[in-house]
Amino acid sequence: ISLQETISLTANNSNFTQNHSYSNLTNVSPNTKLGVIVVPYFEPTEQDWELLYAEADKYPNIIRYVIINPCSGPCDEPLSSDWQQIISKLKSRNIKTLGYIFDTFQTKENIDYYMIAPKITTDGIFFDNEGSSNTIDKFRQYANYVHSLGGIVYINPGFNYSYLDNYLKEDLVDVINMYEFESSKSHHINLADDLQSQQVSVILGNVFTISEMKQMLYESSQSGVGIIYVYSDSYYQLPTFFPELVKEA
Repeated sequence: ISLQETISLTANNSNFTQNHSYSNLTNVSPNTKLGVIVVPYFEPTEQDWELLYAEADKYPNIIRYVIINPCSGPCDEPLSSDWQQIISKLKSRNIKTLGYIFDTFQTKENIDYYMIAPKITTDGIFFDNEGSSNTIDKFRQYANYVHSLGGIVYINPGFNYSYLDNYLKEDLVDVINMYEFESSKSHHINLADDLQSQQVSVILGNVFTISEMKQMLYESSQSGVGIIYVYSDSYYQLPTFFPELVKEA
């Protein structure tokens, strides 16, 4: 779901308890190592990038993906040199970069904005909200196009809808974010037992302490999830526990 919807949902559900368990996930093989996806909706000049680089250097290959989102998607002007420098620094650390496109703005031109037009291109596309309804027939052309460019297709339906298996069976996507909501409802995640851990991510918000964050990582790993991001109440800055998040993963 979109950033604004996520903030609204988190605010409206802040009274839910943090105590829960993944009771529906007993049929999924445990995962012993987590990768991290970072959702950084802040400007390329922010100091949080330096923190991200530092943690990536300290713990190589833990931060797997970073979303590149200059204007809530492509801007009206070419991707700036500042953003291309960010992409270059991430690539040098073996971190895959994903250009942000909301589902209503899916076009080949918007894919080209990230993967053809810049001198330094992203490694793939993060299709936000794709799969929140069953639009696989419409989406197929864009997934195939990204793959034809050698790119990664990462979708974010925000919930584990029953028809999402078809995206994987047809090899249209590489990773599906099965859950994007406040952490207090994360026990509703229910994954099929034939999914590979690196095909599945979750993004959990409304987490404010290191102990809560560690619990989210532990339970997600036990459930078979392979990629995770945990944040507090905004994508516009890294959570204060970000160093501990990378270390714990």
